[in-house]
Amino acid sequence: MTNRSSHAVLSPFEITALRHIANGREAEVLPDHLYLLLAMGLAGLGTNGQTSLTAEGQKRLQDAIAEVAK
Repeated sequence: MTNRSSHAVLSPFEITALRHIANGREAEVLPDHLYLLLAMGLAGLGTNGQTSLTAEGQKRLQDAIAEVAK
């Protein structure tokens, strides 16, 4: 696991992984990206084992979308 800050710059692949998780398509996320997002606190596992974005993960995804829209 990594000790990377949840405020670190995300790569395009990591942003895509956030988008997939937000849309319920976590099966499309590479394990390395999933583990990184979990370690950064941007994603979490629910009691049913399903992956979802944390509040910080949702914010980072919205920020990334807004940045692209500029």
